[in-house]
Amino acid sequence: MTPQTKSDSTRNFKKKLRVKYTKMAQMAMIAGLGVLCLSSSVGAAMSMGGGEDDGGSGGSGAGGSSEEPPPECETVNDINAAMRSQRLTQEEAEKSVGCEVPENLQSSVAEITYCDVSKTDWINNKMQNDGMPQTQGESLQKCKVPNSLKQRIEPVDFCDVAKTDWINNKMINDGMSQTQGESLQKCKVPNNLQARIEF
Repeated sequence: MTPQTKSDSTRNFKKKLRVKYTKMAQMAMIAGLGVLCLSSSVGAAMSMGGGEDDGGSGGSGAGGSSEEPPPECETVNDINAAMRSQRLTQEEAEKSVGCEVPENLQSSVAEITYCDVSKTDWINNKMQNDGMPQTQGESLQKCKVPNSLKQRIEPVDFCDVAKTDWINNKMINDGMSQTQGESLQKCKVPNNLQARIEF
């Protein structure tokens, strides 16, 4: 092998090595970029995931905000009115009005004693059998039938003066019983008109 051929061979070998190392360096660089991109993506995903978690908790917080307690009532007038007119408990009235009675106004809330099931049924029986108005039954039981038990009170149509007098006339002239007259008139003689029934 001549010196020239040897030199050319060495040059070619070095050239091949340079190309090989250049390709390896490029591959390493590409791999490094890939790792860098991957780690960036993972980092971004983690931070986004954290954001979603925060957003999730924020979302639950926002959901919680819709479940936040209602504002405090400035007065108890609407609460008391709802309790009396709609026969609501204080809690029901607060939900209806949309505010909560603060501690410093609790003493101003109307004191209403509500009937339990047995007292409500007693009032209903008096209404059905004796023609007693609900208000009179409540007065005797010292309680008000709450809205939650009003379905236990069966509706009663009370006779007016004209129907009561018709029943009374039938009892006197035809020997009809009061219950039979009430059945024909489809009403009950109330206690406040019972004095018009002559026995």
